[in-house]
Amino acid sequence: MYNRRKGFVKWAFGGKYNLEAYLFLIHRITGIALALYLPVHIIVTSMRIFGPESWKAIMERVAHSPISAFGEWLLVVAVAIHALNGMRLILTELGMFIGRPSRPAYPYRNSIDRQRVLSWTVMVLSAVFIIWSVVAFSPRFFH
Repeated sequence: MYNRRKGFVKWAFGGKYNLEAYLFLIHRITGIALALYLPVHIIVTSMRIFGPESWKAIMERVAHSPISAFGEWLLVVAVAIHALNGMRLILTELGMFIGRPSRPAYPYRNSIDRQRVLSWTVMVLSAVFIIWSVVAFSPRFFH
């Protein structure tokens, strides 16, 4: 029977609390954030129809604030994490980093051991990109 109290928890986490489950949660959060950002981006960009003067006024108020710079940085981080984790999922779905089937003899080997390397690689690449983006965006934060 379906337990309503655990509805969000079951939606958010993909199973046991391991590295892949947390990557699953981060992938969902960044996907929702990017989906929510898209209409906002379309609305702000569509303000160009009111003319170049109004566009310039809106951009001077919005784009030059530290809050906006932080929001852009969050957007860049979310895109990077979502894209790198998406590539990991695509490679896994294509059968890479899974291994060949073997006899079920003890000690059991599972595909998580082979996928763990790819998960750590995605996390390290994401961390490198986040550090690089902090350096690249730091002039905008303190402008």
